[in-house]
Amino acid sequence: MGFIDNSDLQFFVKAVSINAKRLVNKSIDTYNSLLQIDPESTKEIHNELGDDLEKKGNYDGAIKAYKKIILTEPNNVTVLLKLGKIYTRLGQSNEALETLRKVTLLDENIPEAFYLLGSVYFSADSNAEALDALNKAIALNPGYADAYYKVGLIADARNDHDSAIKAYLKTIDFKPDFIKAYQSLGFAYEAKGLRDEAVKYFKKSLEMEHKNS
Repeated sequence: MGFIDNSDLQFFVKAVSINAKRLVNKSIDTYNSLLQIDPESTKEIHNELGDDLEKKGNYDGAIKAYKKIILTEPNNVTVLLKLGKIYTRLGQSNEALETLRKVTLLDENIPEAFYLLGSVYFSADSNAEALDALNKAIALNPGYADAYYKVGLIADARNDHDSAIKAYLKTIDFKPDFIKAYQSLGFAYEAKGLRDEAVKYFKKSLEMEHKNS
């Protein structure tokens, strides 16, 4: 059995590593050149990649993919809204506010954009701005149950329990299985000293929780 020179072995490993790296770089260069030839295909690839990564919970990867599109199409409302949703979900308030504000300026007819914007403002305790955005969402979509619910939460925070109750009742009108709305109604009625009404809605929420368990 012959002796293998360790220095030769190291040289061989290094050579393989360098060639592998060159091959990867060449593939990337070819991929990029193909994408540069067809910008529309580039957008579709990054958009599909972003959607797939988001579904898998890889939000950082999705953000990077969507941002590739924004580099060439800074006013792409559809992609900006996707970014706004992710930033909101991740609790990245500054990025969410900046992105969602831009969406609502570019297109004033997207209820979800105003709802998300209102949600971010609400999380930041900017209730006046939140209420304005949520009311715009409701104006665009009168059956927006989730928006009514957050309007109710804002009213509750201001101790305006009558307005809160109206908003919560609207919520369950449009979304009868919204358990949290029934619970919030119970607390709002309790705050007004209307115990019988409070108990009624607390019982309803418990019945629904038991049914869904």
